[in-house]
Amino acid sequence: MKSFYFVLALLLFGVGSTSVFAQIRKGEVKGKLWDATHKEVLSYATIAVYTAQDTTLVTFRVSDEKGNFKVPGLALDQPLRIVVTMTGFKVFRKEFVLTTSDPVRDLGQIDMTQADNLLGEVVIESEAPPIVVRKDTLEFNANSFKTLPTALLEDLLKKLPGVSVDGSGNIAVNGKAVNKILVDGKEFFGNDPKVASRNLPADMIAKVQVVNDPDALRKDPDMSVNEIPQVINLKLKKGIKQGAFGKLYAGKGNNDRYEGGGILNIFRDTTQVSLLGYSNNLNRPGFGFEDISRIGGFNRSGMNMIMMRSDGGIAVNGISFGATEEGIQQSSGAGGNFNTLLKGGVKLNLQYFYGGIDADLNQIVNSAQSLDKDTINTRRVWDQGRESRNHKIGGRIDWKIDSVTNLSFSPSVTLANSFAGITSNIRTVQSANELLNRSSNDQRVNNGTNTFSGNLSFDRSSRRKKGRVFNFYGTYNFNNGDQEQYYQVFNEFYRPQFYTSELDQLRDNEVANKSVNTSFSYTEPFSKSLSAVFRYNAEYFQDNNQIATYNAATESGQYTQLVPGLSDEVEREGMRHYLTSSMKWKVKDLTLQPGVRLTLLDINNTFQKVQPIQQNYFYVFPSLNVNWKQFSMSYNVNVREPSVADLQPVTDQSNPLFIQQGNPSLSPTISNSVNLNFRHTDAKRSVTYWAYLSGSISQDAVTRARTLDRTTGVQTTRPVNTDGNWDLNGNASVNRDFKFDGKKQFSLGMSMFFSYVRTLILLNNLRGYGQTLNVNPRLEARVNLNDKFEFNESFSIGTRNSRYENGLFQNLSYFTRSSRTGLVLRVPKKLVWEATFDYSYNSNVAPGIRKDVGRLNAGVTFLFMKNDRAQLKLSVFDLLDQNISTYRTIRENLIEDYQTVVLRRYGLLTFTYNIRNFGGKVGGTNSIIRF
Repeated sequence: MKSFYFVLALLLFGVGSTSVFAQIRKGEVKGKLWDATHKEVLSYATIAVYTAQDTTLVTFRVSDEKGNFKVPGLALDQPLRIVVTMTGFKVFRKEFVLTTSDPVRDLGQIDMTQADNLLGEVVIESEAPPIVVRKDTLEFNANSFKTLPTALLEDLLKKLPGVSVDGSGNIAVNGKAVNKILVDGKEFFGNDPKVASRNLPADMIAKVQVVNDPDALRKDPDMSVNEIPQVINLKLKKGIKQGAFGKLYAGKGNNDRYEGGGILNIFRDTTQVSLLGYSNNLNRPGFGFEDISRIGGFNRSGMNMIMMRSDGGIAVNGISFGATEEGIQQSSGAGGNFNTLLKGGVKLNLQYFYGGIDADLNQIVNSAQSLDKDTINTRRVWDQGRESRNHKIGGRIDWKIDSVTNLSFSPSVTLANSFAGITSNIRTVQSANELLNRSSNDQRVNNGTNTFSGNLSFDRSSRRKKGRVFNFYGTYNFNNGDQEQYYQVFNEFYRPQFYTSELDQLRDNEVANKSVNTSFSYTEPFSKSLSAVFRYNAEYFQDNNQIATYNAATESGQYTQLVPGLSDEVEREGMRHYLTSSMKWKVKDLTLQPGVRLTLLDINNTFQKVQPIQQNYFYVFPSLNVNWKQFSMSYNVNVREPSVADLQPVTDQSNPLFIQQGNPSLSPTISNSVNLNFRHTDAKRSVTYWAYLSGSISQDAVTRARTLDRTTGVQTTRPVNTDGNWDLNGNASVNRDFKFDGKKQFSLGMSMFFSYVRTLILLNNLRGYGQTLNVNPRLEARVNLNDKFEFNESFSIGTRNSRYENGLFQNLSYFTRSSRTGLVLRVPKKLVWEATFDYSYNSNVAPGIRKDVGRLNAGVTFLFMKNDRAQLKLSVFDLLDQNISTYRTIRENLIEDYQTVVLRRYGLLTFTYNIRNFGGKVGGTNSIIRF
């Protein structure tokens, strides 16, 4: 590994040295832009430099806030042309030549005059500006950023200044996350940008537009500018709107590994039809976290353990959903997306998704729980087979009623079913290796959930008075689920004397949730600098949680004998009312918005066996929002009532060694939160700075009080309200893009994340606060040399320390180090060589587990047929055959090590064919699949 980092250092030094010497041999042009009409500087205009002979784009810059610009790295003794463009202004052109004796050309003040006829202003196509900055839109000209014939949208986005795409495919523009990609203003397979970025070909795109998410603003009109997510809208080339495109692929490998799928998009003027399907057993995900969270099967128990990996994989409560590198998974999916434009300017979108996953998870968990002068060690061997089948039907209607009024409605239906067979064996010992218990637990879990949800938004601006806006945003959600959990448990206890216990039961948990949420917002301006904002939120909710536990009948084996002590029903019905009034005061770059929120909660909880509990709460809390240039601050007080699952008085003993109880007497949690955000983009230097700090203090937080029987090793948890819990977390990053001659790119990014959590620990008769500190710095770099050579490197370290105020608990800590190296080489022309190397190190793992792991993936792709439409790729996963999955977690006074069976080395041969047919009729002389 030392030699590897030495080579990396030499490479980075070489790139830096090359750029330095290149700057010595090259020149620059600079100047200042001036609005001649309004007598002020002209910010964010596009300055592009072309070769004068063939108008090939050399490079470009954007003027800064003071109208200044400087374009370095220009060739000497070559005729060049500078073109300055800005919406609403006449184009400025000037040819020049830089020489060795005169390498710097200062154009001084350039007076930009407004165009007499904006519609008549003509920009030569070859000189179309690479980037245009409007008031609320950032637009890139895709033709100015050359990509390979086989490139996808993701490859194009990586070339755009200020746009970043991480290893998981997450997209950000100037540090702000992109949560949706539209095609010609229409929905494309829901809200997952990766479906578009990793499937749409780059050569079909004319322009890439970036705007603030209008849906986020409708939901929260007072959202800080720094927090508004971004939406990318792709403008297709003219010929594309009458054609078809997509790809088909299939691959086969050793050890029965396979992959296959395709996507087809058909465009006819205002109508788009997209179809996709896939299947593989390579642990590749088909859906994102939002789709899983809406399934509903986990909400009844709470998603108290969520793991998201860097490659996009997700696990919830220990159950994997693809690409978590855990277990062996086969996943299949299919879907369709339909867009059309109806009369009256109404946009209609219809979607259907199907996803199925079959997963085998074999896992060993070693946990050590520190106590006063003692340690309890538990070993769990987990073997799970899971099948899940999910259907989602949805759509969206957007209606622009007039120039100031918009209406949007998005309904969806989700049908989810899953089955899991689980076998677990548990062994608990004391620190002296004295055996406390052993358990064997066989379970069958059937889950069925139906969810109907949607949202409705309406906004209208006043024609008469600028700044007067009315917004309505409403959501509804109806969820019905049924979980049947069969478990057969055999336990052995060794203290104070040996005895055994058995369980053979069915736990049937039926859940029904209903909620309707409405939000009304009204802004009334008093002057240019002062306005009042009123918001009213009302939510009706009804939650039902019914548990019936049955013993197996001795004669028939059927589960017909009801266990009254383990059966009950909780129903919660109520209303939440929030009334917020605030004054917004804006002076130049400063905006102050102090406000007051009135909160009214009326909740009625009914039980079968205990008296009903009526909860009526009224709160008055202040709020404050501050925005100054790129800085924003907010202070809010939030009220969150306990979940129905926590209120459920029925004991869950499906695992008799870890018993869970409810608490009907829980009170709502009140959290005081402060958020600080700073984001700044230096367009002149292509540098983005971002920093975030958030903290909260909770009153009546829900904490798990635990009881550990040292004789038997049985643990029991019960939720209780506690005070003194607070958390603080922050993140800071800086990213810079370097471009040389328009062909060489170098990007460098640095970030630092930290979190501090103070939590009350309640264990037996011990009570004390635990403090956990995480610190994770990260460094990443990318090099692209004319698309012939690409290199990327990321390196991160992490420390986690837990300290306890109660000296009876043992302090815990560990250190991690990880890196990812990627290499792409396109030499000769029709061959693409790829390799990635992942390395991880953990300073403190369970005995017998390696501290460091390296995984090398490699592949070579052969391109053939016209325009490289066909590809044949040979790839090898885990070439060194070292892949394992181990990680460590710390919570409360507990440290846990996970070791999971994962995919090992395999080879795969994949054929891909790219469909391109633009401008012809399907079934006519130009077929969809054209060679």
